[in-house]
Amino acid sequence: MRPRTPAGEKPLTQRSLARSALWHLGRRALTTAELRARLQKKAARHPPHPESTAWIEALVVRLSSSLILDDARVVHGRIESARARGWSRCRIEQKLRGVDSDVKDQAFAAVDAPSLQAELDAALIYAQKKRLAQKEPRKALAALARQGFSFSTAQAALKAGS
Repeated sequence: MRPRTPAGEKPLTQRSLARSALWHLGRRALTTAELRARLQKKAARHPPHPESTAWIEALVVRLSSSLILDDARVVHGRIESARARGWSRCRIEQKLRGVDSDVKDQAFAAVDAPSLQAELDAALIYAQKKRLAQKEPRKALAALARQGFSFSTAQAALKAGS
């Protein structure tokens, strides 16, 4: 017999969690931490179920083992995209909270390996995008610092962009 729920509220099931997980993963590549948080949020909107946490963990393990959920692939793509937009390592790491540091380090090494000066390249992209060479040097340095670039990287980017 099903537990009684208030009118209009459906009970949480393993199937509804799996459908929700696949829907989220179909829209956007997510890390394990992001998917877990979204599924916990879904579970919180339903009447409490004693096994909901176990269902979520089992689903995350199943999706990870089938490589539908792959932190390394997601992090690698996000780092590549962020570098192309001119983001510093510091800013990228802030966006990747909840991801294992080993996975992040390996992804940074893979993305930054072809260019030994990936941070400088990203600073140059940002400086060109924001036309910082045309601004007062002090303000341009401050803009790069706010983006997480070191002082020496910001100086080098402004010097190279001039």
